[in-house]
Amino acid sequence: MARGFIATNKKKKLALIPTEDSFSIDSEGIFAVADGVTRDPYEFLPNTRTLKGKIKFALSYPRPSPAKIASEIFTQTFPEVLRDYEPANRDEKAIRDAFKEANRRIGEWNAQHIPNPDYLLRDFAGCVAAGTHLYQGSVYLGFIADCGVAIFDNKGNVKFRTENQGPDKFGKHVWQDPRLQEIGWENPEARRIVRRDYRNNPSEEHSFGVLTGEENAMHYVRTARQYIHPGEFMIVYTDGLEPIIFSGEFADKLRQRDLRGLERLCREKVRTEGTLIYHSEPSGVREGLSAWEKEWQMEQIARDNDRLFFLK
Repeated sequence: MARGFIATNKKKKLALIPTEDSFSIDSEGIFAVADGVTRDPYEFLPNTRTLKGKIKFALSYPRPSPAKIASEIFTQTFPEVLRDYEPANRDEKAIRDAFKEANRRIGEWNAQHIPNPDYLLRDFAGCVAAGTHLYQGSVYLGFIADCGVAIFDNKGNVKFRTENQGPDKFGKHVWQDPRLQEIGWENPEARRIVRRDYRNNPSEEHSFGVLTGEENAMHYVRTARQYIHPGEFMIVYTDGLEPIIFSGEFADKLRQRDLRGLERLCREKVRTEGTLIYHSEPSGVREGLSAWEKEWQMEQIARDNDRLFFLK
């Protein structure tokens, strides 16, 4: 069983700021989520810690949002590319190919609509994303930046999670840059420096990736293969829900199989916006497997699931 939703903070809804997350669920076990990168409505950003600043930000925010367009390109392209492969061949290479094609299509859109980016109001449209394919107990996955994939055991314990490799991981290093010492994020020069010098720049140790159409973005795409056993759960998510997903309350909802409560928890606790796809692996040995596959799966079920895998 699979279900997905986008949780948006009520204040953001009231401000009419566009939803920039996207997701897709394919009947062949292909799941994708994407988080469009927030745009600049002004060169000098208003102070969004104040009500006046929030209103000013919302009133001038671009509609339609290029960030939403980028996230939709990913969630449409990822399953489309994987469906060109036989299910047994939708492996890590295929996952990477799907990311590459999505990045290329985002680049095409940028070339047509933002031909001369300035890293500010005319910055590249981009998104971060995660995608998976489920096949006979295997989870083939890919992610970039702070979108992720997690597998929980039947008691709600984290068995595996991807590492958050988004801007927050490198923030303390980035803001030690001498050029940023006297200015904050509201200053256009700060944003220009971060986006030009720390985004999609493999030569910079503390850089991060975004799917903008730039070839260097693929340097930051990570892929892996994991296993999911009957009775376990897989979550594919954007970073807006990360603190909630790895909370005790979320684990309780998983353990109770309370999907409605899980969704309600996310909608009540989300600070801005976040997306989640939930998959529950059916209990018992799958039908249609060969004798050796059934034997292998029974061995996997019997193994100790209380190990934590953390992908870097």
